[in-house]
Amino acid sequence: FGEAAATAVRRLSGESVGAPLAPRRVQAPVAVERRFAEPVARTEFALTVIGELAAEAAALLAERHEGGRRWQVRLFRADGAVHGLRVETGRPTRDVALLLRLLRERIDALADPLDPGFGYDLIRLDVVLAERLDAAQLRLEGGTARERSADNSVAELVDRLSTRLGRGRVRRFAARDSHIPEQAELMLPAAAPAPPSAPAWPAAEPGEPPLRPIYLFDPPQPIDNVVAEVPDGPPARFRWRRTLHEVARAEGPERIAGEWWRRHDSAVPTRDYYRIEDRRGRRFWIFRHGLFGEVEAPRWYIHGLFA
Repeated sequence: FGEAAATAVRRLSGESVGAPLAPRRVQAPVAVERRFAEPVARTEFALTVIGELAAEAAALLAERHEGGRRWQVRLFRADGAVHGLRVETGRPTRDVALLLRLLRERIDALADPLDPGFGYDLIRLDVVLAERLDAAQLRLEGGTARERSADNSVAELVDRLSTRLGRGRVRRFAARDSHIPEQAELMLPAAAPAPPSAPAWPAAEPGEPPLRPIYLFDPPQPIDNVVAEVPDGPPARFRWRRTLHEVARAEGPERIAGEWWRRHDSAVPTRDYYRIEDRRGRRFWIFRHGLFGEVEAPRWYIHGLFA
């Protein structure tokens, strides 16, 4: 069974076995700084120095095969005041030009512009958050690694908007490990990294219709006058928003049970989801809230619409 199993058996039998520790060494964050013999009183010169510091930080990150996601600049004035600038990117990067452009966007968006006062005597650049960034593979048909793809253009646009409008104003969706439909996603700032435990988005089968709609009603909207076979048949007719819908096709059920491992004051009813198409070709995502036996009178809801 290997040396590890043999060592475990010797420990259980009371035999003294050495267990050397292997500490996990965390790399120190990248930080570079520049001190001046005389204070710098021009903002443009300070930006030039920041560009040089960013190039030094990018070289250190390249040695680690990493790229910066969150960069912080601190400018120490001669009178003791400290000005801080922070920019965040949606992807790890070592692009100095991109970083300077985002810093200029941040400076332009400040309500109180930078005032050098008697000048800056120290400028420090910290890479607060870094992630893995390997070299890009060149294309077989030619080209260079600097050519921007559509994905890079979108990422740069998101970075600029987040820097100008604020970190929480531009958001994106991330998958969440939950089988409850309305809890299977998170809304995060676009520049924020995804949670480490976030699963990948489920891939749709090519050529197949989506199993779930993109847009969900929050909360689900109730429907009435539902005619369905007992105990778990699909609906044949229902009324929603004062309009009667005759069902032409139905798929399901997709049964989703409640999260029994969480603490609830009462039992969470089971949901039976159906993909419904009415006689006019409109498609709905409908579920029965509760099975016969769990609740006395199950209710029906519409949770989303298919395009």
